[in-house]
Amino acid sequence: MKTLISSLLFLLIVFSVSGQDLQRATTSGAVRLFGDKDDLTSVIMLIPAGSTVEIIKADIEYSLIRYDNSEGYVKSDKLAPQNVPDSPTPLVSQESLAASQTPLAAYQPADRFEMLTMKYGSTLGKSLYQHKIWKGATEEMARDSWGKPKQINRTYVDQSVEEEWIYTKKWLYFRDGVVIEWGPNK
Repeated sequence: MKTLISSLLFLLIVFSVSGQDLQRATTSGAVRLFGDKDDLTSVIMLIPAGSTVEIIKADIEYSLIRYDNSEGYVKSDKLAPQNVPDSPTPLVSQESLAASQTPLAAYQPADRFEMLTMKYGSTLGKSLYQHKIWKGATEEMARDSWGKPKQINRTYVDQSVEEEWIYTKKWLYFRDGVVIEWGPNK
C-alpha cells in the first residue's frame, strides 16, 4: 500500500513538473546566443529579430534561453515578454493582465545606476556605480564596478583560491572570492 501511494505521489510530481511551461519572449532585434555569459567570444548562433525564445532563467543582465534546440545566454534587454492572448470576454484590461503575469526577472532597469541599486541597495549600488572598490567586496561586485578584467591569474594555496584580476591601469587581488588588495599597474 505504501509503495502504491509513493508511486502515485511520484507520478503526480513528475506530471506537474513536466506540465509547467517556460516563459516565452520575443527578440527585439538580431541577438547573439552565447555559450557562456562571461565569455562574449562563445557565440553559438545569431537569433533573427522577432524570434520567439523560451526563457529558462533570467537576471538583470543575461537570460538563459532555449531557441531552435540550442541553449545559451542572451542579453536580457534584448528580450520582450510576449503578449497575453486575447480572451473572448475579458474581465480586466489586457495591459493589466500582461503586467500581472510578467515576472520581476523580466523587468529591465532603465540604466546601470538603477540596476546596481536594485541589486545591492542604495548605498552599495551608488558606490559601485561610482566605480569604487573596497576590501571585502565580492567578485560579482568588482565585476559590476570595474567591469570584466583583461586577464585573470588563478592560484590554489592550501584550501583557498587566490585570483589576480588585471585591468588596463589597475589590478585586484581576491582570496576565496573576496577582495583583499588592489592597486595601480606598474
